[in-house]
Amino acid sequence: MAEYTFVDIFATKGIEYMVVLLYFVLFVVFTRNLEAPKKGGKKPARKD
Repeated sequence: MAEYTFVDIFATKGIEYMVVLLYFVLFVVFTRNLEAPKKGGKKPARKD
């Protein structure tokens, strides 16, 4: 006899929201890291 398993698609909403929130936080950290100047690095020489 086949069993029926009830799957509640809303049961994992909290976890999904946490994953999305974590993604956006890491995205902001990543983009700020790309724009940040290097510490202790020398500026490249200008070629005029």
